Order: sequence, then structure tokens, then C-alpha cells
Amino acid sequence: MGRNTIKNILGMLILGVTIAFILPTEFSFLGNLANYTVHLMFGMLAMGLLFLALDEKRLLFTCFVACGILCLHLKNSSNNVLKLPTKTVAEVLNVGQLNIASTHDHIFETIESIKQSNLDILSLQEINPDVAQLLKKELNEIYPHKVIVHRMEDFLGLGIFSKLPFLKIDTFYNGDRPNLCVDIKCADRDIAIVSSYVYPELSSADSPEVQDHFKEIKSYVQSKSCPIITVGDYNQLQFSNYLKDFKRSALLNDSRRFQFFDNPTDHIFFSSQFDCVEFQTISNRYTNHLGIKGSYQLNNATANVEE
Repeated sequence: MGRNTIKNILGMLILGVTIAFILPTEFSFLGNLANYTVHLMFGMLAMGLLFLALDEKRLLFTCFVACGILCLHLKNSSNNVLKLPTKTVAEVLNVGQLNIASTHDHIFETIESIKQSNLDILSLQEINPDVAQLLKKELNEIYPHKVIVHRMEDFLGLGIFSKLPFLKIDTFYNGDRPNLCVDIKCADRDIAIVSSYVYPELSSADSPEVQDHFKEIKSYVQSKSCPIITVGDYNQLQFSNYLKDFKRSALLNDSRRFQFFDNPTDHIFFSSQFDCVEFQTISNRYTNHLGIKGSYQLNNATANVEE
């Protein structure tokens, strides 16, 4: 086999692996290896520099093209606006998300962080019955409107706490896994908040269940005609194929800009009627990532529809 043939095979292999990593879930034979897209991108960059040192210009170009494709893929998987929209005088809705399971040893510190976070809507995940009662008691003054549902198998639940009255409360299920939706009023518009907890994909055998859960959430989101925000611990990285497919099919935007050296699995997505004017991580002295919060305003497109 000639030297040029080997180079051609290696170049096609590089491009083939790159394309496979960014294919939609139903077509990707690499499954959750897409979670290692960042590693592959840096690997392509390193290989390109190696081929530069070896004066292999064709393979150098191929690796850098692959690296560029992966960079664009990662950029498009996040909130890719150069500058977040500026806050206006319109009403701002502050939405937060915390997974409470890892905070039991310092639950009162967590509750204090919640009180200081200035959230209008708070989504909480993995709440056991004892913590649920404590949260209702400690947060009642700030969040008089609340709903918590538990999974019967392990009694872990999710809840939505709100400063704003609920117009409607709805629970929809994927198997025995509950998802919550509450309708509230913001800037004289009805809007929907959907909270979900997607169980982690521990092995390839869990893939059908994870995919079905995302399909269930997507179908519910598509059934809503009002502006919508979905929030939760999805146990998927920002650039996973599951989230990419979910956002594209449900016509949702990501609140978080891409982060190379952080791997959060909690996310807030929003429909096109909203602008995300601020997004940040909630932290305290025990952890740098207690949760996340975003600020949202209905945009001009929504106002034009109303007119």
C-alpha cells in the first residue's frame, strides 16, 4: 500500500469520525461518545500540530478542518450571541434550577442561598419527602405558591416554587417519571414553565429510556402555544446529541454560553418569544455549582404578535 493511499485513508477516517460525532442521535452509531466532542476537538488540534511538525500538509489541513467543524458544532450547541440582549423596562422573569440531592449535609446553607438568589421561579430536583416538608416551611414566606410531585419507586421528586400565582398546574409522565408544568402570568402574557429530571444514561441499555423521555418533553412543549421555558437537570452535557435534537425539534434556545472546562448537566431553555438577558451559576461556600439562574424578558416579536 502506497504512502499516498495511507494518507488518504487516514484523512477520510479523521473526517468520518468528526462527522459521526455531530450526527443526530438516531443516525449516530457512536451514541454517547458525543459527550467527548471537546476531547476530540483538542485531539484534532494536537494532531494537526504534529502533522505540521512532520510537514504533512494534507493531513495538517484535514485535522484543522475537522477541528474547525467541531468548534462550530460546539458553538451552535450553546447560546452563541456575541452579546446578551440588554434589559429593558419590561418585566424580568428570574428562573432558577437546583438539584437538591447533593446538599443534604448543608441543607440550611442551601436554603439561605435560595433566599438570596432573587428568583421568581425555582425548579428543584431529587427532593425526598423530609426535605420537601422542610423546603415548604422555610421558603413559604418568599415562595407562597409551590407544587411537588414524587416518583413512587424511590420517592424522589421535583418541585416548582414561585412568587407568582399559578394559573394552571399540569403533571405529565414518562413511565413513572413525573414532569411538571405551571402556567403563570408575566407582562400580561400567559407563559409556561416546564421542569424535568432525566435520569442519567449509565450504560447503552439506558439509551432508549433517555431518548423516550426527551421525546415526551418535546411533545409536551410542542403542544403549548404560549411562550415557554423548560428547566431541569437533564443529566446531559450541553453538546450531547440528545439535547441538540431536543432543542432543534422543540424550537428552544439555550441560555448558557459554551464552557470548555465545565461540564454542567442542568439547563434552562427558552422559546423564541423570550430574550435571555442574564445567565449565571449559583454558588455558595460549599460548592461552585449549586445551580443556575437566568433572567428573561418577552421580546418585541411577542409584542408584535399581541398587536
